[in-house]
Amino acid sequence: MADKPVGSELTCELEVRREGSRLALTFVLSNRSLQPRTVRYFHPFFQFELRVSANGRELAVSQPDIDMPVDPRELQVPVGGRASLEAAIRLRFASDGEAGDDRMLWTIEGASAPIELRATLRLDGVAVPPCTARA
Repeated sequence: MADKPVGSELTCELEVRREGSRLALTFVLSNRSLQPRTVRYFHPFFQFELRVSANGRELAVSQPDIDMPVDPRELQVPVGGRASLEAAIRLRFASDGEAGDDRMLWTIEGASAPIELRATLRLDGVAVPPCTARA
């Protein structure tokens, strides 16, 4: 019998909130196991892949290169509990016309509309199913 990967009992919800014309992302991890879990990540947090779609059609997401120092951190997820991990980036729609050199601002190619987001976390040694949300 094969062992389960560490963290396989972690689940993820993606919370999206508006900050003016931008969208901020927070990943909420829930621990359904019988042991506390430690998640190791780098701060600021942008170790995830993001897919965005509208009306069943995938939208491109432009991500500027990010070259900056990061700090290793740990997040404790208690038994039966939850812990939040806020993304360092913000999202904007290309149609908003607000361009700039902000490396932490990713652009959704398309007009501002209801969207579906699917994020896959890239955390070392922890398996977490994709996080999804509608905004």
